[in-house]
Amino acid sequence: MRVKFNLDTKLYFLIGDPMEHSCTALVNNRMFELVNENALCVPVTVKKGQLAEFIRAAKLLHAAGIYLTMPHKGDIIPFLDECEESARVFHSVNHVKIVDGRLIGIGLDGVGMGRTIEKAAGGGSLEKVLLIGAGAVAGPIAADLYRRGARDFKIANRTVQKAEALGKLLEEQFQDIRVECGGLEESFLCAAAADRDVAVQCTSLGLGGAGKDSAQDFQSLDFMDRLPGHCIAADVLYPKTSFLQRAWKNGLKTVDGMWMALNQQEEVMRFHFGADITERELLEAEEAFHAAVTMREVRARRRRGEM
Repeated sequence: MRVKFNLDTKLYFLIGDPMEHSCTALVNNRMFELVNENALCVPVTVKKGQLAEFIRAAKLLHAAGIYLTMPHKGDIIPFLDECEESARVFHSVNHVKIVDGRLIGIGLDGVGMGRTIEKAAGGGSLEKVLLIGAGAVAGPIAADLYRRGARDFKIANRTVQKAEALGKLLEEQFQDIRVECGGLEESFLCAAAADRDVAVQCTSLGLGGAGKDSAQDFQSLDFMDRLPGHCIAADVLYPKTSFLQRAWKNGLKTVDGMWMALNQQEEVMRFHFGADITERELLEAEEAFHAAVTMREVRARRRRGEM
C-alpha cells in the first residue's frame, strides 16, 4: 500500500476501545488509495472518558477527521459543532470531519446495514423486523430499514427498559410503525421470530462463534428455528458468529458486519472527500477487508502464544 507521508497527507484516526477486533483501518487506507487521496488512517485505542483529551490532540496534529467505534459514537456528540439530525437523535456518530477546527459529525452505520439487507433481499419484503439489541447501532439501522419499507419492529434487549426507550424514540420519529419490546428470554424471541422478514443482531454476543465463549453468547439460539425461510439474518459482527452460523445451518440468507462497513463506503468517501466510488472499487475494498480479518486472526494467535 502506497502512502506518501508528506506535509500534504491528510491524517485520520480510527478510535475506540477495545480495538483488537477492528479491521477497518486497513480498509480505510485502501479506499484512500483507490480514490487517489493522499491520506492515512491510524488506529488508536481511546478509552471512554478520554475524548476531550483526544480531540485536543487531534486538532493539534491538524487531523482531517475521525472514524469512531464503540464506546464513542454517542459520547462524541457534545463535542461537535455540527451533527446530522438522525445521528443526533439516535446518539450514533461514526464519522467526523474537521474543517477549520470545526467538528462535523454523521452516522452511516444505518445506511451501511440497510443497503446490505436490501441487496440481500433482492426486492423481497423488509416490512417485519426483529431487532436484537438496543445499543448505538440499533437505532440507525432501524431508521434506515424504515426508509426501505420496514413498519413492524420487535426489539429484544437484555435490559427491556433500553429496548422500550428505543421503541419510543422510533415511534416519535416515525408515526406509522408498530413496535413491541421484550427481553432476550427464549419465550419472547421465539414468539417474535415467527413471521419476520429480517432479523438483525446488534449486540456483541456470539463473536467467538458457536460454542467458543458461552459467557458472551446467547443462552439459546432456538428462536432462530422459528424464523421463516425467506428471512434475512444480519449481524453487525463478522465474520463467523454463533447467530450467523445457526442461520446458515437453517438455510437462511446471511449478511455480516463486513458488508455493513463496505456498503457505507460510498457515503463515507463522499462525506470526507466529495468522491464517488465504483462497484469495482468496492470489490477491491472487500479484498482488503478479508486481508485485515486474516491479519486480526494472526495477531490474536500471537497474543495467545500460539505462534
